[in-house]
Amino acid sequence: MEEENDGEEDETVSESDRESEHSDHCTDTEQSAAESDKDEPSTCRVSPVPTQESLRRGRGAGAAVIQNTQSITRRLLLCLISSAYSLRTFEPPPPEPSIRSSTNITEGWLPVRLNHFDASNTDTFQMRYYYNSQFSRGPYIVIYVGGEWTISPGWVRSGLAYELAERIGAGLFYTEHRYYGLTRPTNGTTVEELRYLNVDQALGDLAQFIEYVRSDDFENGRFRNARVALVGCSYAGSMATWMKLAYPHLVRVSMSDSGPLHAQEDFPEYLEVITTALRVQGSQQCVDDVESAMKRINELIETEAGLDTVSTLFNTCSRLRRSPLDLSTFFWFGITETFAYLVQYATPGDIPRACDHITNKTLGDPIDRLSSWLTSQPYTQPCIESRYSEKVASHTNTSYDSPDATMRLWTYQTCTEYGWYQTTTSSRQPFLNTVPLEYFHQMCKDFFNDSIDESLLRSAIVRTNRLFAGLKHLPDDVVSVGGGHDPWSPMGPNKTHETHLAPVYIVDGVSHCRAIRPTGSSESDHLERTKQSSLLFMEQLMTDVRSASGHTLGSRLLVLTLVVFYTMF
Repeated sequence: MEEENDGEEDETVSESDRESEHSDHCTDTEQSAAESDKDEPSTCRVSPVPTQESLRRGRGAGAAVIQNTQSITRRLLLCLISSAYSLRTFEPPPPEPSIRSSTNITEGWLPVRLNHFDASNTDTFQMRYYYNSQFSRGPYIVIYVGGEWTISPGWVRSGLAYELAERIGAGLFYTEHRYYGLTRPTNGTTVEELRYLNVDQALGDLAQFIEYVRSDDFENGRFRNARVALVGCSYAGSMATWMKLAYPHLVRVSMSDSGPLHAQEDFPEYLEVITTALRVQGSQQCVDDVESAMKRINELIETEAGLDTVSTLFNTCSRLRRSPLDLSTFFWFGITETFAYLVQYATPGDIPRACDHITNKTLGDPIDRLSSWLTSQPYTQPCIESRYSEKVASHTNTSYDSPDATMRLWTYQTCTEYGWYQTTTSSRQPFLNTVPLEYFHQMCKDFFNDSIDESLLRSAIVRTNRLFAGLKHLPDDVVSVGGGHDPWSPMGPNKTHETHLAPVYIVDGVSHCRAIRPTGSSESDHLERTKQSSLLFMEQLMTDVRSASGHTLGSRLLVLTLVVFYTMF
């Protein structure tokens, strides 16, 4: 796909002043935060990776007490959200700390192999993790698996993994995925340097980490030969499942919340689920009004005057142009991805409130209502970038510290392992066919190089599904949870895939990564029961605890089923 030149270079230049007003958006956030709390570090500044010398000055793994992290994390999310939301690559918002939570959370660093599959390559890099020893009293390890984000200590202070550690007396760890956050195997993120960014190597990192914690080198063998439970959500949930396939001798049980398992090039089902969520939690009128607005936008962009109107209504960073790549950039980054974030991370009331606005006729025509809602969202601030060339420029920056570094990394993984491109090719959604599959093919080539093309992608998808079985086989001793309104649910397991050793729970009405949050504060009884069932499943497998009658968990469930059956007759 070639980007058209509409002869608007002068206008684009004149718009640069408009963009410059927002160029220090994170800096303003940082300054405001600093003024409100002088004792906390800057929210937008990233600490450097520790050197070997600094590691030697600390404990063997480079311990440091982490304080004041909850407010830091919240401000960091606000700072990063505008650049990261488009592929939803930031850490799930950490829960509030448990009232029982220890303040002695340590940050550690472990040298791990750069290439786990080449014995002649002895290069290593520093892998970051957090450790909470608060409940460590038995031979158990619980690892909350990090995904395509920067880790923070909030998830070793609360959440389902924290509660499992409390129940069984386990050491609680949180690992950071290679290349993300401060775990940086290379100097930058050039295509050559990204050759070691794949799930095979990331699973190898987890395997080496588990071996280390279970060895005499960690706290004098405190967890020697301990049993291991993994908990993960989203892509990290996929990893938790795949670890049971790749390294079954190292992991006793895994929990995957919202983990996609089937790699697929075109993923139109994503927007279909979003449409269902808008209809069920909002109304059919909400879906109809979005579609009416999209049709009006498509009519307007056929004329120069209409392009001006759309640019003004939707607060684009520069005047919208009628090039296919620019239009798809506007529709994807500006519209479909805003709805994606709304639904994927919905909490109770979010979707009804959005639909109330979109269907409120006192606010004008459908296009006026859609534009006023979209432009009020934090994800479209300070303006909607519609120029494909700007997206390419920001995502070809190979510095780890660039604003779009995380999205560059995750895009590379989708281009070389998974696909999962959320196109508008389905007729069962209101966004019309505005973002075709070819847009993502072009993005892969332009973000990286021409060798990262659709042929490589298709071969990689076949390999991923062949290696990890897609949805054809769930490994034993894995509990999988999905949300009924999670847009990722079509790529994950459902009830037809479960076995008696691999239960699957689908929670009505909830979205992405809701089951890893603490018990007792669930938005529905169904979700609360699912959390409790998942905890019980993992606890049973980790401890082999039997009831007073000597029955295992499976036996107790069988007896309960028989009792219910006979009482019916």
